[in-house]
Amino acid sequence: MKTTTLKTFEKFASGAVFALGALLLAAPAQAEEFTYQPPGQLVAGSGTGRVDYTVYVPGMRFPIEQAPAYPNSQVWGHGGMNGPGGGQCDSGNYSYPWWDNYCETRTWDMPLCPGGQGHQGQDIRAATCDNKTHWTVAAEAGTITNIGTYSVNLMTADGTQHRYLHMDPGTLAVSVGDTVAAGDRLGLVSNAFGGTPTTIHLHYDIRRNVSPHGQVYIPTYMSLVTSYQDLIGQPAEPCGLIGAEGGLIDNDDACFQLLGNVGTWRTENVGHGGSLNWTYAWEAPDPDGYARWSLHVEEPGDYELEVYIEDSIASSARARYSLFADGQQHDLRVDQGAASGWTSLGTFRLSGESGERLEIYDNSGEAFADRLQFVADALRLTRRGVEEPEVDAGEPDAGQPDTGEHDAGQGDSGTDVADAGPQPDAGDAPDSGVASEDRMLEENSCVGCSSTDSGGSSALMLLLMAGLLARRRMRRVA
Repeated sequence: MKTTTLKTFEKFASGAVFALGALLLAAPAQAEEFTYQPPGQLVAGSGTGRVDYTVYVPGMRFPIEQAPAYPNSQVWGHGGMNGPGGGQCDSGNYSYPWWDNYCETRTWDMPLCPGGQGHQGQDIRAATCDNKTHWTVAAEAGTITNIGTYSVNLMTADGTQHRYLHMDPGTLAVSVGDTVAAGDRLGLVSNAFGGTPTTIHLHYDIRRNVSPHGQVYIPTYMSLVTSYQDLIGQPAEPCGLIGAEGGLIDNDDACFQLLGNVGTWRTENVGHGGSLNWTYAWEAPDPDGYARWSLHVEEPGDYELEVYIEDSIASSARARYSLFADGQQHDLRVDQGAASGWTSLGTFRLSGESGERLEIYDNSGEAFADRLQFVADALRLTRRGVEEPEVDAGEPDAGQPDTGEHDAGQGDSGTDVADAGPQPDAGDAPDSGVASEDRMLEENSCVGCSSTDSGGSSALMLLLMAGLLARRRMRRVA
């Protein structure tokens, strides 16, 4: 009787182990990690993209209500006219990484695209290939200004137009003249195309005033990336790390951004690396446009900050900078009109904490009528005050680096500026007729693609080992 009972338990234990293993193998893996190809990198053979890291609409709502979503090419994807074969519901169309397809080969006039023509926005597939299932939502607060056979236009107070194509007309939750808040439902993603069906997707684009072109379609990709990260609760990765000895952030780097009314910035093919951005100084109390260098240092320490100034462009005598570092704000002024090449802002303590940055603002206090220009170009950081290692660990450290240097060596010391930081786009709409222009960023580094291991294989191995040990113990008792 004893032997029979143990054998019965042995069969039960072994069966339970293998049943649990089968459940683990059948269980779905953890959610795939969000990854994206860099802006401007299109599917091979689909054209030349625009490499632009600008977040043109910071803080916008992702235009599809729920994640996951998959921006990629419709024409060059599975089921597309120039795709690799298969149907539009192929799993390859519903997986990361994302792919930019702004400026993809089309015949539309697109002055911001490298070839002057291209795709006007971004194609986005919703979570599944189901038709008329997934809601689109308003990216910003605004007014519905136009509804076509397969299009809806949303206009914001500052003149930015968000356009949605291929929603099913019978599912629209808005009418012309309606005001909506960010996140309000608009309609369901479908294959509507004015009587000729397309693939099931949302075409989304953004249009705003960019001088000297007027109203044009601007790159949407990085605005979609950041809004999607907000949607899924994934913090943005650092744009790049500055090594222990220092480093360089040029105006074509992912850690450089034009912010506020970005249409006011111009681009010139001079300066460090052959490109810089500039705009006019003015006397308003709040900035309209500004630029930011995000600072992510691998090691805390004292760093000298130098900005590159192209003397053939810069003329402002009171260019206004603010450095946010080590829990402090340092307000600085630089006479760019008297500077040339690398110009030191001083040596400052960087803690390595999130949010450290250098910014330059257009409201220097100089009259706009004087047409004084200031530039935003490369920023160089050099580690200072690094101690040589002591041979005798018992010797006290007598040397301390000087961190009190805040005078940029140009113009005034900056102590007359005491504002709490920038207030971008403080009421000046980009469509107000003030001259504005876009800028172009070029970044050669690729955003890495990675995957997440569910851990199911490890758990299964542990259960199988436990089952084998149980069998050995039961045989010994029997």
